[in-house]
Amino acid sequence: MPRHLSLVLLLTLLLGACARQTKDYSRPLPPGAIALEEVPYHQWPSFSVANLDRRAFLKGIEHSLTYLRAPSAAQHFPVAGVSQDQVERGLRRFRDLLLSGASDSEIRQVLRNEFRVYRSVGWDGSGEVLFTGYYTPIFEARTSPDARFRYPVYRRPDDLIPGATHTTIAQQRLPDGRTRPYPSAGELRRSGALRGRELVWFADPFDAYIVVVQGSAKLRVEGGRELEIGYAGTNGHAYRAIGRDLVAEGRLKPDQLNLSSMRRFFRENPDQVWNYIDRNPRIVFFQEAPGGPFGSLGQPVTTDVSIATDKAIFPRAALTFVTTQTPDPRNRPIPYAAFRLDQDTGGAIQAPGRADLYMGVGETAEQRAGHQLYEGFLYYLVAR
Repeated sequence: MPRHLSLVLLLTLLLGACARQTKDYSRPLPPGAIALEEVPYHQWPSFSVANLDRRAFLKGIEHSLTYLRAPSAAQHFPVAGVSQDQVERGLRRFRDLLLSGASDSEIRQVLRNEFRVYRSVGWDGSGEVLFTGYYTPIFEARTSPDARFRYPVYRRPDDLIPGATHTTIAQQRLPDGRTRPYPSAGELRRSGALRGRELVWFADPFDAYIVVVQGSAKLRVEGGRELEIGYAGTNGHAYRAIGRDLVAEGRLKPDQLNLSSMRRFFRENPDQVWNYIDRNPRIVFFQEAPGGPFGSLGQPVTTDVSIATDKAIFPRAALTFVTTQTPDPRNRPIPYAAFRLDQDTGGAIQAPGRADLYMGVGETAEQRAGHQLYEGFLYYLVAR
């Protein structure tokens, strides 16, 4: 990117590196290295569409193809040795297979004959990737503040000059024409510089923070109206995972770290909310965004179809296959292997060892996303 719509930033940015402290999943690629390595046929995973929601996946493919048809897409290819044409032809062929009702065995034969399969090199060259989850929250909010709804998220300021990427610190245009690095989130709040740029207000400051982390939300506002908001820019500062601080300082145990436990801690310790939130210098700005949530391709993301990766090193919009684990309704890990589409990114997704699974909208999606923290492998499938 730079992102034009919903960053849909990751719930895992809250949970961050806490669960795998001995492994640096955010380790960047060495200079000159590429993020993908081709996988010989005898090492392919067992590709299956048995549990695929074909209708949802076909909708997701159309979103990817819409992005690829835009002239602006060409500037991002080739990447990791993959061309735009390979991605597009692969998506079209896979779409045809789904529409035909092809079985797993028929699909595997076509893949063997017509596709190349690549795998992320992972955080250390072994291929290991940490899969986390993100979602779109549904919260109560107000378009005007009152005694209860006092915690805003903000529109993009007029003086913000975006960085070259969503992880490059933005510049602030000063009244005399000079520029300087854009202030941190805490500096902006303390100075009152964003006063008058409020978009909506929340009753709970941690809800407002979750929206900033996720990058989009569906809101219930006055009169029962639904309002969708999405990404409009960022100050570009590096994200700091406050969940990691809660564990490091003994506020939460590592095996208790999830969104629910963080929310509970802050409700029981309201005096600590800003102590932790202000440690994260990154802020996301918002706009009304009906029809979303949107990903970094400027297209809607789809529940259990879209993933977020580092778009500087992986091919955008591409067909992927994920093998990892995922939480069951009791938050116990179960095997997970499924096709996905690479349609998003986020502030902490900047390395070949990180990927984020989009879980959907609302409370159930929040529960799933908040417990998604498992290792696995990420494959890309493109036409020969």
